[in-house]
Order: sequence, then structure tokens, then C-alpha cells
Amino acid sequence: MNPSRPLSVAEAASILKASSAYVRRLLLTQRLFGVKVGPVWAIYREDLDSFQRMRRPPGRPRRTAAQVDAVKATRTRITTERTGAKTDTARLKPRRS
Repeated sequence: MNPSRPLSVAEAASILKASSAYVRRLLLTQRLFGVKVGPVWAIYREDLDSFQRMRRPPGRPRRTAAQVDAVKATRTRITTERTGAKTDTARLKPRRS
């Protein structure tokens, strides 16, 4: 691929592993820089690369080790308090007979 040649929306979408509609939406909201030549968008590879560097990965961010330890400590504390207060069975729904 020629690095000086601008990319089309379809080519940018395949590089980003996204749909063309998503790339057009990025261009319209100016999150991705492109030049409109008539009805067609032209996206330079350098602009696409800078967008990819700034783009966060999809999904929820991973917890840090400190957050995991804090959650475990909280769950242990709650379990200990419930056991000490003998309220473990009060949380259960009554069974049908």
C-alpha cells in the first residue's frame, strides 16, 4: 500500500476492524480527521494511526491488583460479620413446600 495515497472509508474500516458507518460517524464528529473530496472521504494513514493510538480498547477496563484485593477484603469482612450476627439464613428465600 502506498503510504502517501489517502485511504477510503472502506479501507479505513478494514484497518480498524469496524464498519464503514462507524468510520463515517467518526469523520462527521471529527474524532477522526479526513478530507471530503466531493461525496468521498479521504483519510491519511498518519491520521488513522494517530486515531488508533488514542483509541481505548473496547470493553470494561481491567481491575488493578489493589482493587481486586480490596474487593476480596470487603467480601471477607461482610461474610465474617454475617456469620457473627447469624444472619446468613435470613438472606435466603423461604422454600415452597
